[in-house]
Amino acid sequence: MIKKDAIIIGSGQAAKPLSEKLSEAGWKTVMIEKSEVELGGSCLNVGCTPTKTLIASAKVMHAINTAEKHGISVSDLKIDFGTTQKRKDKIVDDSKEGVLKRTATAENLELVYGTASFSSKKKVIVKKKDGTTQEFTAPYIFIDAGARPAVPKIKGLDEVKWYDSSGILALEEIPEKLIVIGAGYIGLELGQMYSRFGSDVTIIETAAQIMSGEDQDIAESLQELLEADGLHFLLNCSVQMVEKAGKEVKVTYSTDDKKTSISGTHLLVATGRESNADGLNVKAAGIKLDKKGYIKVNKKLETNIEGIYALGDINGGPQFTHIAYNDFVILQTNLLHKGNASTKGRIVPYTMFTDPQLGRGGLSEDQAIKKGLNFKVIKIEGKRITRGIETGEPQGLWKAIVDKETGLILGASIVCSEGGEIASVIQMAMHGKIPAKYLSTTIFSHPTYSESLNTLFTEMYKE
Repeated sequence: MIKKDAIIIGSGQAAKPLSEKLSEAGWKTVMIEKSEVELGGSCLNVGCTPTKTLIASAKVMHAINTAEKHGISVSDLKIDFGTTQKRKDKIVDDSKEGVLKRTATAENLELVYGTASFSSKKKVIVKKKDGTTQEFTAPYIFIDAGARPAVPKIKGLDEVKWYDSSGILALEEIPEKLIVIGAGYIGLELGQMYSRFGSDVTIIETAAQIMSGEDQDIAESLQELLEADGLHFLLNCSVQMVEKAGKEVKVTYSTDDKKTSISGTHLLVATGRESNADGLNVKAAGIKLDKKGYIKVNKKLETNIEGIYALGDINGGPQFTHIAYNDFVILQTNLLHKGNASTKGRIVPYTMFTDPQLGRGGLSEDQAIKKGLNFKVIKIEGKRITRGIETGEPQGLWKAIVDKETGLILGASIVCSEGGEIASVIQMAMHGKIPAKYLSTTIFSHPTYSESLNTLFTEMYKE
């Protein structure tokens, strides 16, 4: 039995900085990851880093393909997809090398590769690839073991070749005809990316709109732009079965009790993610899970067992890298600086990296209605955005929710070329409790996208 001050299971966006700060503070810490291949977590290996790198390459190709609107003619355009993939792999490898170097040079920090599981309340056993095991114990245990792509129950799925959001990133070829099941942010980002690389892309969704968690007007604005970009959508459709059709995959779906089939060369299943807690034997530690299999935590990220915390995707909170990092910040504040940080009142921002982006922070209109708040909705169409007109992208929709009594901003959704950046500006105003009226008159540099916040918030005072 090896005694430590802290055990960290996983090496994702909460675990990495936490391991460094604990070890710097003198805590004897062990961080456990399954293998070097998975070091750094999902974001680095199969999430944000590789996907956004490929999406950037696809955007360059799209810019060249649409250069004629600027009076620029380009002929004989082609893509060397192998080089595109090598660029992505190098960025991932370089980032991972940085993690390895920081971990190797950190005092009081040990990195162990193997599969971790609980053997009792404060004991973790690690099974290594060579069959040997190590057992650790510590008064503090931090679980950052993440989530994985969910596999839906679809008839025939185990009999055909299909890809999840991780596997499709390793393709050596560009799909001729790509079928995507799921119109959430993963399906939309990857669907548009491959469409711009040259794939014929069809996205199937059971809900009546894409991005079912967003307001209808925001979803419709984005869908219209994605359709103009070449994507095809089948909404209100339930996938019944998949099967081989020669060298292709046939997907049968139903809508209004009518069954229809389409075929594609490649199938991407992007129907959400599920918790990795089922592989940790949390029952041995007495750790409670919610109905979906995620680890239950309180506002300070502690489980029902004192001294055991769950961070990042595995605790059932918003599944974003920046939220996992904020989980780390909360624990650092409380454990190392004797603070009183919590997730209460945390403004959750996110950006979907379609083009245009969808940037969001705070409440949507639907959420504000469910909370029974007294608010006003203000919005402007993208064609009014000066910077968008200049760049040849007058598109999208800007929308904000403002409390009628206080004038404070409750949330915003921005469909725009730099929607994530604009939503971040609004988020800072929300953090600072700056009333909406000040954004209607604040001086922003001209001509920038942010300048149109004047236009958006002036709508607050129009009848």
